[in-house]
Amino acid sequence: MRRIASILLVLLLASGCGHGGSAVHAVELPPADPAAVRAFVEGVRFMRSGNPARMRRARASFERALSIDPNLWEAHYDLGVLDRRAGELAHAIAHFEAARAIQPAAVEPLRGLAESQAASGDVRGAVQLLEQLVRAHPDDAEARVSLAALNRRQGDFDDALTQAREVLIRNPQNRRALLEVGRVYRARNRLDVAELVFQKAYALTTDADSTERAEIRNEQGLVDLARGDTQAAFSRFDEALALDASFAPAHANEASVLLAAGDYEGAKTHYDALLAGDENDAAARIGLGICLRGLGHPHQAEREYNRVLEAHPGDVDALFDLGVLEAEFLDRRSRARERFVRFLELAPRDHEKREDAQRYLTEIPAPAPPPTPRSPQ
Repeated sequence: MRRIASILLVLLLASGCGHGGSAVHAVELPPADPAAVRAFVEGVRFMRSGNPARMRRARASFERALSIDPNLWEAHYDLGVLDRRAGELAHAIAHFEAARAIQPAAVEPLRGLAESQAASGDVRGAVQLLEQLVRAHPDDAEARVSLAALNRRQGDFDDALTQAREVLIRNPQNRRALLEVGRVYRARNRLDVAELVFQKAYALTTDADSTERAEIRNEQGLVDLARGDTQAAFSRFDEALALDASFAPAHANEASVLLAAGDYEGAKTHYDALLAGDENDAAARIGLGICLRGLGHPHQAEREYNRVLEAHPGDVDALFDLGVLEAEFLDRRSRARERFVRFLELAPRDHEKREDAQRYLTEIPAPAPPPTPRSPQ
């Protein structure tokens, strides 16, 4: 048996899962070292558990497999998956690229690389990779839906609809493709059509699809927000959380609604939930800072903003909100001025807070220059 087929057979028998590769332009690799395969299968078993301690053991197993057989591209792929889940995008990209270099025909590393590049901000590069994947595998519904989502993010709505519709031609009940169609119509402000598409997607779910149902209810809540119906939107977000209490987008949206209404205590509950799930969520930490400021805890708010800026020194929202805190609540106007200057240097020209930052700079005078030393008489 070929090396790839041997590894797949071991995985299917031992762990119930596998990482397949396409036969198109596949590189013929030497037989895999049996000890490396055993270490790899052990890593897959640890990885499937979902336990953080076992994730570390999975990583050690994959690294041991590669030390035995450097051509085991599957181990690079799974190390990339672990790194992507941990938010280590640069490491994830390196592993996916290593897997592709060893076996260019494998589909999974290409998809993982595209997802990691998109998450790191390189949306254009991710689109190019997915376009390459779709050309090679026209029936790959997952790749087409991912490509549709990235096209939508870039504002290429026609291309997004083309990709989603190609999926629906092959499978009219593909809920992920329907979701992308609905999101495009919502972005185009065709809200009635978007609502109908989301209703169709929801009708295709079952009671077992609680997370997917939560996602659809969240999308319907965003339609209600676009209509200006905050109460209906809040009810939809609440329903999403009843379906899946850990669904982060609904927590974020409900927090935003409560924050806009001045309910700092209620919004704080949702930001706390978001940070319990991901302590590196910068947007949630900034939102928490605003809540703490509103609840009369400016020094706690300052700590939250500084935590964001320690990890992301150029985060313009943290810079702006810290400037407001220093100007209005901590009596540090000269420090606040520095924040607003830095904000205006980094913020996009269309950022909604640029005008407010300019106003603060007008109100806070620049420090007087040091006196010029007198010349000796």
